[in-house]
Amino acid sequence: MILIGFMGSGKTTIADALGERMDLPVIDLDEEVVKLAGREIPRIFEEEGEAGFREKEFEALSRTSRTSGIIATGGGVVTYGRSYDFLKNTEQPVIYLHADFETLYRRIEGDENRPLVKSRDQVKALYEGRIEKYRAVADHEMDASLQVNEVVSGILEIKSC
Repeated sequence: MILIGFMGSGKTTIADALGERMDLPVIDLDEEVVKLAGREIPRIFEEEGEAGFREKEFEALSRTSRTSGIIATGGGVVTYGRSYDFLKNTEQPVIYLHADFETLYRRIEGDENRPLVKSRDQVKALYEGRIEKYRAVADHEMDASLQVNEVVSGILEIKSC
């Protein structure tokens, strides 16, 4: 199962809760990129730019998707053509964790570990530019503004169908 969504949608939190409930390993794609690159994400952005980061993210996605588990992706995974195509064509269920912009912005505001978070307007433009991409690759959409246990229960209901 692959979780996608904007920054602050709770992908890692939901993945951890799902992994515990389903007794499956959880793979945080950002952590896999760091392992692959041998550097932290802000440094990858600084040295290679977003394009270099996105290529590493795709490599990590294609490698980790071969394992059974729950993958929490980075928020921009859908912006890179190879990753977008991969998500569109994978056999694994892709779940889009969606919430309104205000909710997401409150969650990420002031987080220095997010290299693309600069101004509110810039973040809103990123959000608006990604919504349709998330929806285009997702098999299912969940309301990420709900409590974690409610989102997890909703995903488990989808999975059991």
